[in-house]
Amino acid sequence: MGIYKTEVLVIGGGLAGLTAAISSASNLSETMIVTKTLVGGANTTSVAAGIISGVTNFKDPEDSRELHYRDTISGGHMVNDEALVRTMVNDFSKYLDRLLVLGLELEGDDEPRRILIPGHSKPRSYLIKGKCHSLQSLLRRVCEGLGVAFMERTLITSLIKDDERVVGAVGIRADNMEVVGIKANSIVLATGGSGELYPHTLMPLGSSGYGVSLGFRAGAELVDMEFVQFYPTMIAEEGLPKLFVDYAPLLKFGADILDGDGRSIFKKHGVVEPHRLTRDQFSIIMAKEMVGGRSLFLDCTSIKDEDLLGSPSLSSAVRDLESKNVPVRSKRIKVAPYAHFFMGGLKADPNGMTNVEGLFTAGEAMSGVHGANRIGGNALAACLVFGFRAGLAASLHSGTVNEPDDKLVKYSASKLVETINSEGVEEASRVKGIVQKNMWDGVGILRDKDGLEKALSIFNSLRGVKVSSNTPIDKLLIPMMLDNAEAIALSAMIREESRGAHFRTDFPETKDEWRKRIVLKLQEGECKVSFLVP
Repeated sequence: MGIYKTEVLVIGGGLAGLTAAISSASNLSETMIVTKTLVGGANTTSVAAGIISGVTNFKDPEDSRELHYRDTISGGHMVNDEALVRTMVNDFSKYLDRLLVLGLELEGDDEPRRILIPGHSKPRSYLIKGKCHSLQSLLRRVCEGLGVAFMERTLITSLIKDDERVVGAVGIRADNMEVVGIKANSIVLATGGSGELYPHTLMPLGSSGYGVSLGFRAGAELVDMEFVQFYPTMIAEEGLPKLFVDYAPLLKFGADILDGDGRSIFKKHGVVEPHRLTRDQFSIIMAKEMVGGRSLFLDCTSIKDEDLLGSPSLSSAVRDLESKNVPVRSKRIKVAPYAHFFMGGLKADPNGMTNVEGLFTAGEAMSGVHGANRIGGNALAACLVFGFRAGLAASLHSGTVNEPDDKLVKYSASKLVETINSEGVEEASRVKGIVQKNMWDGVGILRDKDGLEKALSIFNSLRGVKVSSNTPIDKLLIPMMLDNAEAIALSAMIREESRGAHFRTDFPETKDEWRKRIVLKLQEGECKVSFLVP
């Protein structure tokens, strides 16, 4: 058992975690990043397309922060946290400039090239050179230069509280199975999303939503958990790599989505400009067409050579696919929606502060920015803005409190040892498979009361199962996955309407009375539900 201490503990090593650590360390706080994979490595940022959106010094003369705000609220179907959206659009340029000074490069010649993507009324999105791999490598180097400590391949399993304040965390190192306790004055949860709740996702292995669970169990409020975004066009053909397909430029220049009989699904659904569809709209159409196990196909065979030469975004989309041996221009390719992004998470203010003293959050683990559906490019923008803000706020808070007591940390670490050593009956991989199947079948793109009730019943029954595994980390992740699964299913059951990425076949209309947010909080072992009007 190892006991460590730091002033600011950042849990998560993607864009939000790295920027939080840079912000904290730049404010002269002793800072540590703990991540269950690698810092700047296999996390949700690492599989992002490298598109970041916001109004900058390079903006379209007709664009404005107010327009970006309106697009984000409209894309979120009017249930966004308006203060968070204002903060993101107003602060984006400042923090992007900070990255550019650090060495970030954007695609473009004389100045960064702006592109128009679905959900935005103006071209305000930028492509990061080298995508997110280069960005995270850069930020890792900056963290190293600032003296940020890294503890990699370590799963944090619980937060430690002293009265109403978080004072540390305990976890287990994958490399040597050492149980660790970490004393901290402030904690930032920047753990990404929960893609692994579903069997079909391109999120990295281990994206189980554990940070959301950590916060929930520590008393933090969860909001918007029912809103799960599915990316509509993932390659699903045997023998081809599982990849995002950047659908907007392809559809704009003549590509189509066809059913098994060769008919356009857009014509069937009366869609005139499919390239303008947002991800929620597109995925719902796809899911309706796939009922009964039917397949859908991306057809790019009609794209013209002159269009490829004249459109950088089109040529980039085609080049990306062909470079990975996807014959996108010579044959139809099977595609399907995959779980992609979680709009719900921990409720926080514009400084990332939750309702628990000393606990902050940023990135995909934080709710409210995106409402019922995220528009493209806003994920990285939110990570950037709220990562920097949460890191600074955590640093400032750290200077106002006393160092935590060793006894609490040692006690929590000893309880974790007991949990690890407890015997189980059901193999963790099997329990995980049951969770994934019921999330896909009952809490997927198309939802109804029967499917949600069945899923909730199964998740509840799994609570009493004693899980076994040769790998303690797999065993410890199951309860955290169940926290997320139950929160999503419960919120989806409560919301008796369809809005954004949440579609109820038994309540297909959007209702004005449901322009409110569902809040979940763990109190005395029970999940309490309340509502919040934006």
